[in-house]
Amino acid sequence: MLLTTMLGLAVYLGTETVEAPAAWHRDYVQAHAETCSSDKPLFIVICSGSSDYARMVALGTFLSDSVDRTLQADYVRFMIDTDTPAGKELAGRFDVEEGPYFVILDRSGKWQVYYQSGYLLDSNLTPVLARYRRSKLSATGRPIIEVSQRQTVRLCST
Repeated sequence: MLLTTMLGLAVYLGTETVEAPAAWHRDYVQAHAETCSSDKPLFIVICSGSSDYARMVALGTFLSDSVDRTLQADYVRFMIDTDTPAGKELAGRFDVEEGPYFVILDRSGKWQVYYQSGYLLDSNLTPVLARYRRSKLSATGRPIIEVSQRQTVRLCST
């Protein structure tokens, strides 16, 4: 019994030193601030809290290991739960009533560069993530929507 307890304690203490993957943000202001400070684009999933996408976010692997590694390394991640009043209100700012929708704001936080409704597979998302992970568009870069004019986000101070 003592040996089992000691082994359990050793496993528990050993897992504490392992660094957990960066979490998905649940607060838009914090996610946007991290986008500005880290110079990474913001990947947003807009969906019901009971959807498969929300379960993937909660479990820690989004679509596939490869997609999740790319998101973790190159993006700030944020999920809007449309089942909550605050989530519905924020989703409305992106012209979404219900999800799933996927949005990418560029590294400046000023431009919405990607907007897709419906269900995505990892094969659909992989080239999109590769395309926008390093881009920082300007007014001449022809973004989809200038987010700052839509009152969706606050601009970065840079």
